[in-house]
Amino acid sequence: MAKTDKITREKIILAFLDACFTKNAGGTSLSDVAERLGIKKASLYNHYESRDAMVEDCLRWCGEYYRKAYFIPTDIESISQRYPAENVMKAIVNRWFKMNEKEPLIQIYSFIESEKYISTTAAKIARETSAKLISETKTAFRCLAKAGKIIDLEENDLETLATMFTAVTVASLDKYITSKKIDIRENPETGPNSLFENQTETDYSEIDNIVTTFCSMLK
Repeated sequence: MAKTDKITREKIILAFLDACFTKNAGGTSLSDVAERLGIKKASLYNHYESRDAMVEDCLRWCGEYYRKAYFIPTDIESISQRYPAENVMKAIVNRWFKMNEKEPLIQIYSFIESEKYISTTAAKIARETSAKLISETKTAFRCLAKAGKIIDLEENDLETLATMFTAVTVASLDKYITSKKIDIRENPETGPNSLFENQTETDYSEIDNIVTTFCSMLK
């Protein structure tokens, strides 16, 4: 970062998340953050009174970022009318994977998933995100059922199936992102976005097969 660039809280948070991605939250120091910003460690105290305050603000920022993200497209009802259920759900899941393998979501995902075991705030964000995915999956299933693409579901069954679908998606995403994170750590000169941009094709075959099997049970 050029010295003339204004240091903001958001830039500090992004630098902290990037450092956490490379190391881990517990092992990331203020010096690591300052180094990424090209400033002195003492300058960070102009924005935060302590490292703990910076971490809490980072968690707040991550929570707000996740709340603005969405799992399904806004025109899901019209999409459900035009395409088979399998195509619709594959597109939704593939889009979610692509979002989470790019900055800053790949760093946010890694940070929240590691911190949720020791931070009540991170655990709450993870629960809220899961609940949001379940709710939006229910919406997608309702639209597909209305379009006659899947069986009509009772509310209890809809809740159960959406919860199951979300759990499988999140577990698959975790496995996928873990693999990508290893790739990035082994190729630190590329960085997250550069590494993915250099790939000619991203392989979603594993999750696609899961979606195919899941949707076949709803016909």
